[in-house]
Amino acid sequence: MQDSYLDATGVKGSDEPVIRRWITIGRPAAELHRLWRQPDTLPLVMGHFADIEVLSDTESRWRVEGPLGKKFDWQVRIVDEAEGQFILWRSLKGADMPNEGRLSFAPAPGNKGTELTLEVRFDPPGGALGEKLTSMFDLVPKETLGKALRRFKSLAETGEIPQLAPLPAAGDRKEKEA
Repeated sequence: MQDSYLDATGVKGSDEPVIRRWITIGRPAAELHRLWRQPDTLPLVMGHFADIEVLSDTESRWRVEGPLGKKFDWQVRIVDEAEGQFILWRSLKGADMPNEGRLSFAPAPGNKGTELTLEVRFDPPGGALGEKLTSMFDLVPKETLGKALRRFKSLAETGEIPQLAPLPAAGDRKEKEA
């Protein structure tokens, strides 16, 4: 992330790992920004990763279960935003897993909607060992952010997030047919 971003969010170092994912969504940037900021959206799109409690228009509490059942808890505050352009946030003091992030909205090539870029920087607990454990156990894998963006895309374009129900076992069908 750029120095101006770090200055804007109050983070002075850049040694923490940055995870970056992007997706194209066939909707205008301002519409996507408004949808992202609706109170029920974040728990829907990130619910596969964390339990999120929306505390106010700009703050939320996140809870994640990590390696060996360890629970991580932090509060996040939106520190800056411009409709249809970006949202910046950072965790508050005392976070179990300090982090900051940026969601950027940009016109997609060929007038095909909006490119959303999600960048998150985590400062894993426990220094280098914590970073190694975080990557080993995929506490915040790149795929987690990718999945969140795909869920958001589905919500924005179809109005819902697909839910996969378990399929009945073949034996169950045969018993019902008999």
